[in-house]
Amino acid sequence: MTKFSARTALKSYSEELEYTTERNAVPISRSQTLIYYIEGNKWWIRVTLLGPTANLPLANAGEQQTTKRERREFFQSFVRRIDYKWLPLLPYTVTEIIIGDATATGPERELKLDDASGTLQNPTTALRCNIQEDLRSVAYPSCDEFPSFRQINHKELTGATEITAGVFWVYHRKTRYVLKIVDRPLYRRHDTEVIRKELENLNYFAGVPNIVQAAGIAVSTNPYKTFDWDTGLPLVVTGILLEAYPGGTLQQVLSDHRITEYRWKQWSIQIGTALNRFHEAKKTHMDLEPSNIVLDADGNAVLIDISGFTRKWCTSEVRNTISPCDLPFEHRQQNDIWAYGKLLSEIASQISDDPYVETLRQVADGLMERDHQKRMSIAMAIAQLQSA
Repeated sequence: MTKFSARTALKSYSEELEYTTERNAVPISRSQTLIYYIEGNKWWIRVTLLGPTANLPLANAGEQQTTKRERREFFQSFVRRIDYKWLPLLPYTVTEIIIGDATATGPERELKLDDASGTLQNPTTALRCNIQEDLRSVAYPSCDEFPSFRQINHKELTGATEITAGVFWVYHRKTRYVLKIVDRPLYRRHDTEVIRKELENLNYFAGVPNIVQAAGIAVSTNPYKTFDWDTGLPLVVTGILLEAYPGGTLQQVLSDHRITEYRWKQWSIQIGTALNRFHEAKKTHMDLEPSNIVLDADGNAVLIDISGFTRKWCTSEVRNTISPCDLPFEHRQQNDIWAYGKLLSEIASQISDDPYVETLRQVADGLMERDHQKRMSIAMAIAQLQSA
């Protein structure tokens, strides 16, 4: 590629269909992400069309595309003809070019198309578009925000094996870690704030027993870097590296009915003590469930996923709240207490011939009391478990 040549590299295509039972329904929107290379620079772009393709100035625009593949190929042929150098593209992020949205707020521009193939129509009105930052693009935090963490170049991580969406086993110099990436499937801008929150908590609880420990942050140059000559940019965080715990999750142990193979009586106290450390710091976990408890090499319980909230295990008052993490601390604390009780109840359900299980059930019932004002405190629960 010469210095002044331009080319496009197509990335992902997506479309949105209205809820309909029609087999050949026309998408209400379609988008194509691409990289536009010109003069040695690189621009990330997302072209979004709202409405039918019949409005596009192409000779075959009125033809019906009945499959997603046909629709994708048609739309990709269109985006390749856009002359992007006439548009005010945004550096270091993804520029969204929106066609057919009368409510779009970004600057409006005329869209110029290349007619090298001779298939363009002569529209009576110019095709207009709006330009804005693509709010679905990934926001990578700067490494400068987290000076206390060890930085490991993302390119040095090898052997990635997916555990769950956005979470992988990886190796760095023969040591295995867990990597949680920022650019996760179905990414939303809120996910970046979740990553920030998790790093804040990991820093606060560094060295605290029974709470997951960070090994560092995965870093790289900004994936949306535009200008090749710009070498002074700070590195960005592409993921969190966590210590690997070889015992698997408590969920796996419960599912396999292997609980009696371990020193299971210590788990309730270890989990409760870790959760109490959160509350002493005026923090809450808000996602306490068996899949977020792992076992270390010695069979000790470790609390993980200390970043935010899911609606799997929570009280009804929290489940029905639009923004649970914005609730007052006392409400969130009560949700953790209830979830802790449910966790103890799950452990107790698999033990039948040990007198300790009766104490476990009684404590679980006290923590899950319907009237939150009568619920047992975690400190009292730990005391009863220790004295049993």
